[in-house]
Amino acid sequence: MGAWDCGIFDDDTAYDFDGEIKNDARVFFKSSFENAMLSEYLEYEEGYAVIVSAAYIDNLINGTKYKNDNEELNDESNVNVFGIFYKDLEVEDLKLTAVDALRKVIDENSELNELWAENEELYPKWKQNILDIIYRLS
Repeated sequence: MGAWDCGIFDDDTAYDFDGEIKNDARVFFKSSFENAMLSEYLEYEEGYAVIVSAAYIDNLINGTKYKNDNEELNDESNVNVFGIFYKDLEVEDLKLTAVDALRKVIDENSELNELWAENEELYPKWKQNILDIIYRLS
């Protein structure tokens, strides 16, 4: 059964990138942001990659906790971000690129933004989640 709601990790798509992040988190984050910045129209998965990457960076830099339904990511014995052992991962230099990429996610040329805008009830909450990350990383 699929998951779907307005939180950052309330959509199964958020977990689709788990293997790539575990393989090389920094490369995944950076490429997600760069791909978004080069895109004229941000597709659904590209947008979600930006959001997930920015949330990881927000967690690493600010300690922001995100609700998620992945048991592996909730394992309390894992001491680092979302169960990945990257406590020394340097991501400070990615903050501004993350902010720019997140702005593209909530732009009119974003499939995610278009889809969420159709849901009058949850769209403001979804967009606020993105704006909160932008604020914390700015």
